[in-house]
Amino acid sequence: MIIEEFKDIRIAYIRRIGKYGKGNKQLMENFKNYLKANDLFKDDATILGIALDNPIQTPENEQRYDVGIIITGREKHWDLPIRNIASGRYAVFDVAHTEDEVSNFWKNIQKLTADLSLDYTKPIIERYAFSKISLHLCEFCVPLK
Repeated sequence: MIIEEFKDIRIAYIRRIGKYGKGNKQLMENFKNYLKANDLFKDDATILGIALDNPIQTPENEQRYDVGIIITGREKHWDLPIRNIASGRYAVFDVAHTEDEVSNFWKNIQKLTADLSLDYTKPIIERYAFSKISLHLCEFCVPLK
């Protein structure tokens, strides 16, 4: 785990509302296909997945999930909405990009973050940098106070 400062990050994104799970995975695939079709899925691309609601507290039909690409400034324009990512410190965990390992991360998150001062007002961010994907890794960015 490393600590990283997020600052001035903007994403072009699409949002899905509904029960978390398979629909989020399909949204990610659709988003990657959109990027490829528009020649935006390049070696320096970084995709974020953001579950905006706590599934324990939010009804399934109201759960929001955003998938977006970090805007680098080289793009001419976007046909998608744009939003900011909350600035601040994040604990970044490398996780093998498999269903089992991602599931293990979520099952063990309390233990993994026990010594950290978490900021529960911000969502945990899944980060998929092209360079990490090629190594079969993804990152989970946990917001800190």
